[in-house]
Amino acid sequence: MLSPIAPHPARWLAATALTAALTACGGGSSPDPLNGYRTQAVQWAECDPTILGRPMDGLDIQPPAGRLQCAQVRAPMVWSEPQRGDVSLAVMRMAAGRTEARRGVLFFNPGGPGIDGLSMTLHLWAAFADSNPASPQGAQQLRLLDEYDMVGFSPRGVGASTRLSCATNELERFVDYSAAGWDRPENIANVHYNGRKQAEACARNPLTPYINTDATARDMDLLRGLLGDEKLNYLGYSYGTWLGAWYASLFPEKVGRMVLDSATDFSASMEQMLHGQPPARQRLFDEVLAPYAARHPDYFRLGATEAEVRAVMPRLAPRVQAVLGIPLSKLGYSRSSAVEYLGQIAAAQGLDAALLSVPDAVDADAVQGALALHAFAPGDEPRDAQLREAAWKLYHNYRSTWLEPEAHSIRLDDDATGIAVRCNDTPATTDPDQWIAKVRDMARQAPMYFGGLLKIDACGFWGGPSVRKPDPAAMQQLPVLFVQSQYDAATNTDDANRFFAQLPGARRVYVAGDFQHAVYPYSDACVDPKVTAHLLGEAPAQRETTCQGQPLQGEEQAADAVPTAKARTQSKAADSTPPVYKNPEKARALIDRFKRGLVPH
Repeated sequence: MLSPIAPHPARWLAATALTAALTACGGGSSPDPLNGYRTQAVQWAECDPTILGRPMDGLDIQPPAGRLQCAQVRAPMVWSEPQRGDVSLAVMRMAAGRTEARRGVLFFNPGGPGIDGLSMTLHLWAAFADSNPASPQGAQQLRLLDEYDMVGFSPRGVGASTRLSCATNELERFVDYSAAGWDRPENIANVHYNGRKQAEACARNPLTPYINTDATARDMDLLRGLLGDEKLNYLGYSYGTWLGAWYASLFPEKVGRMVLDSATDFSASMEQMLHGQPPARQRLFDEVLAPYAARHPDYFRLGATEAEVRAVMPRLAPRVQAVLGIPLSKLGYSRSSAVEYLGQIAAAQGLDAALLSVPDAVDADAVQGALALHAFAPGDEPRDAQLREAAWKLYHNYRSTWLEPEAHSIRLDDDATGIAVRCNDTPATTDPDQWIAKVRDMARQAPMYFGGLLKIDACGFWGGPSVRKPDPAAMQQLPVLFVQSQYDAATNTDDANRFFAQLPGARRVYVAGDFQHAVYPYSDACVDPKVTAHLLGEAPAQRETTCQGQPLQGEEQAADAVPTAKARTQSKAADSTPPVYKNPEKARALIDRFKRGLVPH
């Protein structure tokens, strides 16, 4: 067994005490120890723009005077022992546009875990505020803004709420994240060393055990009550679906309109969820992006057949592969990144050739000269320059990773909350042989995408979860709406399907052919009206609605190249329909900004 930092029995005992104490709250003749939190006055004030992370730069977002407000709310650090002290929760509210039509509060969570959700609603609000009232879909979106207070918050541990940080003076040891280096015993020892030191650093922070989804779900319920709602209306993305499912399993009677977009399998563990990512990312490349590159061989220059495209990355040097895997994982969240994704592979191909042509890879001038001679995109000067710049950036990462690595003290700031939630929520593998076998299997399945698993080894040394996950059976009949794309590579669609199948009362909007993570708003006439209608109280009648995914860049007109008479008639009718947004380009930029905020950095 990996040496734990705290005994498992103590943590399970704490979880049992938590459940018992919260069940007892308000019962019998004893005063409710949480009453002071539940009855506190929320002091709303104008938001300091800097607390929102400068969300309005360059996008001309002008909230109406008096409608955008911020507050700090007290919550117990330990829900079962409120006498232990408080944490502070930062909350932002965009008030409903029509007081007489207000139906309540719509909470947002962007996922992570550990992404700050304080300002995320502003970009969606601003896009929908530009909706065209002459369009039925635009009018529907304006109703959403008129009838809901839109609320974002910093979950405990991040943002403007009480923050978690874990640090130690010990230096992080070098880890080879390539598949080729995974079998070296000294490399595995370094992975375990870093994970153990991270766990030890977090164990020294007294806040760490109370950064978990159970506490955040109870924080959210506290906010619901303070904002005056009987039920929670909620839109959660990615990990936010895990948080939403946790809340719905704890408080099924308090669930109002709930949308879980890009869903996790809440019946599984955090570790199982994360282990679903590498094969999903591999499938995305094999089944979507490699065929896309093969359909446009003259542009992407990666091969004229799918097999040729798939053979490019395995031929790269292992060290180049390891550096390339990082941007590919980040670019696998959105259809709009498909061209850049394949461009990174072309850039890595050029870098690999350049490194082979120079006597010493440390010589940056020689590498730059070799890159200048490489033909990335002959005949297309702008793209050629763009790919050369991407290759140069990859070289800097290559150099700092492999040639001149710097030792840094182990410090978790933005990552601390994410690791704490993952390790506190559900059990992790603690047997080293089992863990090594699992990661080795991932390295075989997805050699470009498995490296992220090595960065979450801390859970093996954590000592076990600090809470017990509630049984999702409590939400089986709730009319929750799921939204999922077919090739989602961040929250594996196979896992999402498995959880959806367990909830007969749920409905789903499924986007075929796309890999968009965080689907809504999708800027279409199928997904968006159904999700918005659900939030406005009109649940889909059928269990699943399938919407066709939008085409990849450069293939927008392929399906209508030879339109039929019926298609021409429909197109003419569509042309006479008022546009959904008054300024579509601005709305697209705002929605893109909104979705970029949902992607881990």
